[in-house]
Amino acid sequence: MITNTGKTILAKYLIGSAPAYASHIALGVGPKPLSSADEFGDYSTKENLDFEVLRVPITSRGYVYDEAGAANIVFSADLPGDQRYLFTEVGVYSGRSNPSAGNRDSRMLYTFTQSENWEFHDEATASSVPVVSGELTGESDDIIDPTDDEGGELTAFIGKSNDTTFSTSTRTVDQELPRFLDTALFLRGDMSTLLEEEYNDSRVYLSSGDHIHKTGISVDFDKNSSQDELKLAFAVVHKDPAQSEAVGGVRILVEFASSDVVDPDNFARLHINLTNADQSFATNRYAFVDSTLGNLEKSAGFTWDSVTSAKIYATVFDTASETPSDKFYVALDGLRFENKTAQNPLYGLSGYTVIKTDDGQPITKATNTSNIVEFRYGMDVA
Repeated sequence: MITNTGKTILAKYLIGSAPAYASHIALGVGPKPLSSADEFGDYSTKENLDFEVLRVPITSRGYVYDEAGAANIVFSADLPGDQRYLFTEVGVYSGRSNPSAGNRDSRMLYTFTQSENWEFHDEATASSVPVVSGELTGESDDIIDPTDDEGGELTAFIGKSNDTTFSTSTRTVDQELPRFLDTALFLRGDMSTLLEEEYNDSRVYLSSGDHIHKTGISVDFDKNSSQDELKLAFAVVHKDPAQSEAVGGVRILVEFASSDVVDPDNFARLHINLTNADQSFATNRYAFVDSTLGNLEKSAGFTWDSVTSAKIYATVFDTASETPSDKFYVALDGLRFENKTAQNPLYGLSGYTVIKTDDGQPITKATNTSNIVEFRYGMDVA
């Protein structure tokens, strides 16, 4: 569907005041894909993808007729061959980036890969998050239970997103699969304890227990608008696809601070609290959550240029209680920054759609394969 922004840019292009209305195709992993029985939504007001992970230049343009005889304008682009994606949304942009935003533009902050050097911090020590190079299930069929060298079950680990356990029909139908790149960072549901409490009419969570962190970082958003957003994408994974325990809710705390100490003086916190009232985990266990910078909880006098560390706490509980449960994992896919406010009349999302497949599953781009993506506009010519 062409968006309202796209209509404006296209009109400017036709009269020669815009250099392009479609130069790049963007792909994302945020929404639940549609099945053949679902209706497309009204995407005319979309300004960004829900969770963009890739943007590639359009390499060819054409005019074709589809199977029903309807005319279509077709844009095509080549996808990079090395990585794996499970796409659920696609859009067309008038540019690679927003020149009005400069270094304040939208970007991926973290992909939770081994190269980012995340550490697992328990009460005593901090150590690199271990990488599980083999199967996540070991000798236990479909039960995820990777262990350390001493046989203890890992609380946090980096594992393969295309592990064989994710090929089971239960995990596939319920959208448990991580969608971004070859690996995800898994956090066991009882890694932390995040409790609910009222704070200035907003929900916040008292944290305790273990966490993951990354130090020596720099995320300076002081020049960005309070209406710009942070977005976190993740999957909620059952330890055993046949288990009786069902997801009751997920709580995640992302803390940016000037130090890695407990309860730092200078911090900004993103609080996530998802229940079945917010999202039906029975049928969709992949989620993305966004928050404006202005909606983060901040300490008095906080400035972004003082941030040197990022910490993440996670809790999953089942429907029977709000006690952290080791029967689940949170698989972190990506943390993204979205500039929503840098105005540019010649730049924007020109077209957008959620992907529809016969079985309501994402479109898979496998590792080390060559692929082409097409975006089609249906056109009527009078």
